[in-house]
Amino acid sequence: MKKYHQLLLLIISVVSLSLFLIYRHEYNRLHYVLEVFNFFGQPCNISNLQQTENILSHHDWGPSPVWQEHESGYIYSAFLTRQNEAKALTLLSDEKLVPRNCYFWFEDKKKPVIGKFKFSKVMNDENVRLNLYFYICGMSKSEHVPYAVSFSYKVKKDSELKKIMLTNSFKHQININSTVCVSPSIYSKRRLIEFLSYHKLIGIDSFIFYNRDIPHRLVKIITNLSMRLGLQATFLPWNFPKGDSMITRITVENDCLLRTFGQSLYVVTLELNEYIVPSHIYGFDTMMKNVDTNSGRVSLPVQKFCIANTETTKPISMVNINVSDDYKYSIVRYIYKNNERKEDLSTYAVAPGFASIHKYVKCPLESSKIHQDKTILKFSTDLTRSTLFQLLLHDQI
Repeated sequence: MKKYHQLLLLIISVVSLSLFLIYRHEYNRLHYVLEVFNFFGQPCNISNLQQTENILSHHDWGPSPVWQEHESGYIYSAFLTRQNEAKALTLLSDEKLVPRNCYFWFEDKKKPVIGKFKFSKVMNDENVRLNLYFYICGMSKSEHVPYAVSFSYKVKKDSELKKIMLTNSFKHQININSTVCVSPSIYSKRRLIEFLSYHKLIGIDSFIFYNRDIPHRLVKIITNLSMRLGLQATFLPWNFPKGDSMITRITVENDCLLRTFGQSLYVVTLELNEYIVPSHIYGFDTMMKNVDTNSGRVSLPVQKFCIANTETTKPISMVNINVSDDYKYSIVRYIYKNNERKEDLSTYAVAPGFASIHKYVKCPLESSKIHQDKTILKFSTDLTRSTLFQLLLHDQI
């Protein structure tokens, strides 16, 4: 008789477990459907988001930069750092070719005003044989604000001068807490969606993508969804004239800092496969409140995570927890407190285990020195349920 009781209990247990799993599956599907209805308010035709221009409260980061040939070099962007001083990011192969003259353009004047030119080297890259410079143009104080700047090696006619539109980066008020600038990197739709979803989850709501190959369709969808997602996503063109190198990242970081100065309190430049991961804290703001606020920037160490699993039902960052120890990964990323202009920034290095940048890459097959880091798994449930990831998972974006 006991055998029959045990068999009956076993059958009941199996049936109960099966019903539980079915219930859980249906609950998750219902949860997703309710999220989508709550998010869109009504069934949404994604194709409409690829066409509409109805973008409300989109943050204005100034004129879109673009690499343009300029005499013997290339200029990307120019910024008005003070009412009487402008800075331009420039690539040049030889310092002998640096301009000697600069000019300011005003809306109420037909002719440009001659400025005082100087320059400073930001970095050089032997691989592409290029140097990155700041061209700096200054003038005596003016009651009016210039809208463009020009540079030339020799004195030219006004009509021959090439105008570079100026982005005003002074006299702003902090109205964004944190901005992530995303350097051009290997694109995939999944990588972009997961990156955006994760950093929104930890409390970052402003993003500037330096766009080289992100499909226009996806740019439109994300831009038009920004308001409903509670974030700002801006896509700036990146038509770098030479092969990508370290100079790419440094250019983007400098453009980002000048573009967001005085508007965003914290600014960091990342790639699509890099995630800011606080170890014992859930949110970005709380993490920053626990560091030295007197420093101009905070450095976070980079850990290299090996991508071995690309399971489609979960974010890649949640199923790859092996960290490569084959060599010391000495790279750091800087989070800038971007509301003061200082030549020499003090740096606060976070204590080991406080936070790090998780960088997800393919590791060599012979890689053997590995340890596990499960810190990011505390975000697993919320990230998997995030709206963008669910849209991706269900092939709706």
